Amino acid sequence: MSEVIALFGGTFDPVHMGHLHAVSDAAKQVGLTKVHLLPCHIPPHKSGPKVSAEHRLAMLELVCQDWPLFSVDKRELERDTPSYTVETLRQFRQESPKAALIFIIGMDSLKSLDSWYHWPELLKLCHLLVCQRGDCPAEFNPTIQALLAQHQTDNPERLKDTPNGHILLAATRAVHQSSTALRQTLAQGHEPDLLPPAVLAYIQQHKLYQAPC
Repeated sequence: MSEVIALFGGTFDPVHMGHLHAVSDAAKQVGLTKVHLLPCHIPPHKSGPKVSAEHRLAMLELVCQDWPLFSVDKRELERDTPSYTVETLRQFRQESPKAALIFIIGMDSLKSLDSWYHWPELLKLCHLLVCQRGDCPAEFNPTIQALLAQHQTDNPERLKDTPNGHILLAATRAVHQSSTALRQTLAQGHEPDLLPPAVLAYIQQHKLYQAPC
């Protein structure tokens, strides 16, 4: 394919090294040179973020200064409605009809993919590149097992030479920390190990996550 677009979405509340290492590992396996971070405004599957969109965006922009793999796409932050992945992918597909479109998710998201809004349409729009997580064993319900049987590939090149339709389970570093646990650590007045230095400095400067989370 002449164009490859890779996306990784989330609330990033806050962004942490678990996100960055896992996605970097997956990107290296596929040979991606750019991943667009998609911070959402209103997540459809979880409670709202603890800090504002402006703060979450600022932390991501700090990360992008130190990690050239990443850039930020603000389109979901600019919506006043829940950030449904399928709607974002439709927009990217409309903008780039022939591109290889790769959406990066965690193993936990793959396991619950059949609960997503209009989930059967996802692989008609993109590929799924799945990061492993240490706290999330790979046991799938029958629907996801059938989806993997039809769409899984072990060849990373398939995600770049076709526009959509494949699932690749990437070999990434295990993530044993969550944003929720990091917020709790910050609320207790401690400095978590998994925050990028610039993000930790920003959180301290703006006194974020001080209330119990």
